[in-house]
Amino acid sequence: MQERKLKILRLIDEAHKIIEDGYHDLRQPKDEQATNQQRQFLLADMACHLIQDAMRDDITNSESLKNRLYAILTISDDFLTKKELKPLAQTIID
Repeated sequence: MQERKLKILRLIDEAHKIIEDGYHDLRQPKDEQATNQQRQFLLADMACHLIQDAMRDDITNSESLKNRLYAILTISDDFLTKKELKPLAQTIID
């Protein structure tokens, strides 16, 4: 099983690099709001981090896992406007 985890982590590292490069290519000036495409890349970035956390042996009660889920729900709220995910996200970190 450990070998499978390592393989998954290698693939995620590769995907993460591509996602980060794409996100950086879309950078806006600091005073401008993020575009939908930037938020998509940010959501994909958080999903990679979530998978990395999921593959850890010490996942139980992980603060990192809570933070990733919070970020994913908060970003997803922009795309699923009728679902009101931000209040749900808040319950994860409270």
